[in-house]
Amino acid sequence: MRLLFSTVLVLLACGCGRASSPSDPSPPARSAMVFAGVSPVSGSTIVVPEGYPYILPGGVVIPLHSGLISVGLSVTSAHEVPWAQLSVYLLTGDQRLEYCGQNDPDAPTWQFLTPGWTTTYTVTGFRIHRLPCEVTGIRAMLHMRNNGLLIPPMPTETIAEATLSANYRIVRGGSGQ
Repeated sequence: MRLLFSTVLVLLACGCGRASSPSDPSPPARSAMVFAGVSPVSGSTIVVPEGYPYILPGGVVIPLHSGLISVGLSVTSAHEVPWAQLSVYLLTGDQRLEYCGQNDPDAPTWQFLTPGWTTTYTVTGFRIHRLPCEVTGIRAMLHMRNNGLLIPPMPTETIAEATLSANYRIVRGGSGQ
């Protein structure tokens, strides 16, 4: 009888512990985008070396890992998503629509995101559309648009986004700009 009573207690304890266990994480209620580190510091002038060729039309490509610009992000999706892309815009003027550069040479994609999916990624490659450029903010967006458009996605295509105020001047080296 004592063995039966002990067995029942163990089973009850195990059953109760499972239902409320913090080791069974539930997916987050909302998708999120968080800036995890940006360089250089706000107020800096970024000098694009003369050796980076100017591409017509389309500006100058700052190659991955150049050390000129880096935007670290932490991203979470609360929902199942079949395909997603990370787009980062260097804003000027209007904080949502006007931009002088974006990460099209360094725009990662992922497939089959499950609820609660999370990752960190540091964007280091950008295409600067016009120089000089007065950057007033950085807008990062995880989105589901898969049609090749480079403009910011619509709200219905956006999984998560964040905007960070910034103050950079991007100029071309040796041009006096």
